[in-house]
Amino acid sequence: METDIRVHALASGSSGNCTLVRANDTTLLIDAGLSARAIESHCRRLGVALESIDAILLTHEHSDHILGAATLARRAKAPILTNAATLQAITSRANTDFPTQELPTGEMMGMGKVGIRSFAVPHNATEPVGWVIEAGSGRIAYATDVGSVTPDVREAIQGAHLVVIEANHDIRWLWNGSYSPQMKAQVASPIGHLSNEDCAELLAERMEQDTAVTVWLAHLSRQNNAPALAKRTVSERLAKQRCVPHTIAVALRDQPSVSWRYGAQAFQMSLI
Repeated sequence: METDIRVHALASGSSGNCTLVRANDTTLLIDAGLSARAIESHCRRLGVALESIDAILLTHEHSDHILGAATLARRAKAPILTNAATLQAITSRANTDFPTQELPTGEMMGMGKVGIRSFAVPHNATEPVGWVIEAGSGRIAYATDVGSVTPDVREAIQGAHLVVIEANHDIRWLWNGSYSPQMKAQVASPIGHLSNEDCAELLAERMEQDTAVTVWLAHLSRQNNAPALAKRTVSERLAKQRCVPHTIAVALRDQPSVSWRYGAQAFQMSLI
């Protein structure tokens, strides 16, 4: 089977998350946490018409992941795809006049020439998930809003050619920062967000063997992290061991930033 996968980070952070995936003639959005107008504009610049979107995959129901989802689903006539608990959390607070499709956590479905599977992640939401997308011989793993590393997360990133993984905060910046003690504890909890250091350890384990990989560090905190710091923390940890060939990039918060194509290197804008 052919493998043509292109992925574009449209935004990644607590102010909005959205990733565009084009795989073997199937077009997907992972999360839609920007306004529908902004997402449509970003897609248009990439040559993607709203009507070509086949599904909107949601990780969980927090507003920075679903803001434009209902409007986009209606306009594109594309289903919001997630588990029943997340669908219930979304439809309980919005008009339900948009298409939906349920996919139980952990199950796989086909869409065109693409396989789509969700996996459980630990986060303070109803039933949060990450996503694995496979097309031909290519595989993408997407896991943001991950409070701690689990066997499901480890399994999902094995064999993936692109790993989009949370590096939310530097633990020292978090504890010395301006958040309230309660908020600091929530972010650092096992159902909060993954730190740069925890992300680095997970990637070090993944890169001791397995396939070559491109990694996008995602969902960086505005106050408790910086792109250059996250990338340096991970790179310095990986430099301590032998690793498979890899590229580390950062998906930025408020703008389209990094793109990837199967079989090619990622392009990373300056982190200055």
